[in-house]
Amino acid sequence: MRIAVIHETPRVTEHSKEILMHIKNAGHEALYIRISGLNVDISTGEIRVSSRKGKVFLDGAFPRGLGSYVSAELFSKRISTFRALEYQGVRLVNNSYAIEKSKDKLVSLMLLSQAGVPVPETVVTEDPIEVMRIVERRGEVVVKPIMGSLGLGSVKVSDPDIGYRIAKTIVSFGSPVYVQEYVKKPDRDIRVVLVGDEILGGVYRINKTSWKTNVAQGAVTQVAQLDSQIKEIVFKAKEVLELDYAGIDLVESDRGYLLLEVNASPLWKGFKAATGIDVAEKLVKYMLNALKR
Repeated sequence: MRIAVIHETPRVTEHSKEILMHIKNAGHEALYIRISGLNVDISTGEIRVSSRKGKVFLDGAFPRGLGSYVSAELFSKRISTFRALEYQGVRLVNNSYAIEKSKDKLVSLMLLSQAGVPVPETVVTEDPIEVMRIVERRGEVVVKPIMGSLGLGSVKVSDPDIGYRIAKTIVSFGSPVYVQEYVKKPDRDIRVVLVGDEILGGVYRINKTSWKTNVAQGAVTQVAQLDSQIKEIVFKAKEVLELDYAGIDLVESDRGYLLLEVNASPLWKGFKAATGIDVAEKLVKYMLNALKR
């Protein structure tokens, strides 16, 4: 079988290399494809995905990245490319709808909230004055990009005037402002990794020098014990967003666990270092089982 990792980085990432290695070790053809090099060809009754080499023939694919700082137009084209592959019968892990919902923090948070998943209080607005008023009321908030990962672009704000200036800058670039309550946490959050119906495990991501607990921002990891409440939240998020696999981030608050974010193409370096679990191997086994059905 022909199974691809689809990403946008010109150099193959370490996580992609791990997936490709396990595809090859299982005796299948492994390909690395840049999403920007794929075209969607449409004619009456036929939709196909092609590249400069012609029609793309795949059995399965792992979409791992849409690119950094993509425009709304590029986001739409690249999600539609994944959908076109699905129309061709290619099995995607994760599927295009799950990726689309998870990448958009506003959409995912609304769906999770409607399903009763506990989430932080959040406002999405295009009004810098409203952001200033939110900071005045709450005292401390986090301003995030509506699409993004690794903690990049997230700013903790406690001064209303600074909140206003940040919001005005964001709006001037044609983007909405995503404002979330700052949840006081014990120098850590919890990353849970799930593949299919199996929770592989969880880790505390600990950072005593910064409020950001992403591994990419300097956090260290150690194994976390997951109680029934965490597992219930994780499975509910998987169901709501229709995910095959995910990295799900939770935080301990004075109101109990809150779900911060769901990542449909998570990194697992810190998770693997703490748990010893080979996530890439689990993903490839999941894909091969899915292709047999």
